[in-house]
Amino acid sequence: MDSVPTMQIILGIILIIASLGVILSKKPVYSCLHFLLALLVLAGLYLQLSAEFIAVMQVLIYAGAILVAFMFVMVLFQNAHQKIMLTHGKSTPLLIGAFGGCFVLALIYLGKQLSTSTSQGSNQLSDQFGTAQSIGKTLYVEYFFPFEAVILLFLIATIGSFYIGKKEV
Repeated sequence: MDSVPTMQIILGIILIIASLGVILSKKPVYSCLHFLLALLVLAGLYLQLSAEFIAVMQVLIYAGAILVAFMFVMVLFQNAHQKIMLTHGKSTPLLIGAFGGCFVLALIYLGKQLSTSTSQGSNQLSDQFGTAQSIGKTLYVEYFFPFEAVILLFLIATIGSFYIGKKEV
């Protein structure tokens, strides 16, 4: 058995266990630590795929900045969490519907991608895979509108968090 697939399997198992730890942990700090482990393992998988730039950005941006922001928000809104909890079961069908809809859309997209990739024949990665230039071209040329939609979503979430925080002060 080749060492690369073996390492990918080991990292994949660790990633699944860490992801389950994020979901199943009772304390938010433990969830953040499991999330950190999952992000670091994901960076290891990126390194296995020869995407060094993506791996470094994964560690710097997500494991560094985003995780620190999560911890800050948890400490800041520790008491506000009890006041903002979901109403007892009233929003559960809405959440299930939203997650179900996203799951169906992801399956449709994945099926479309698989059908186009098998019809093209070659699954070889280009020499530019994972470089800053290819990532920039992909984000700002090929996927401009989805990228801008994600930025808009983050902006709305930031404004919403400021609004919730301002109500408490």
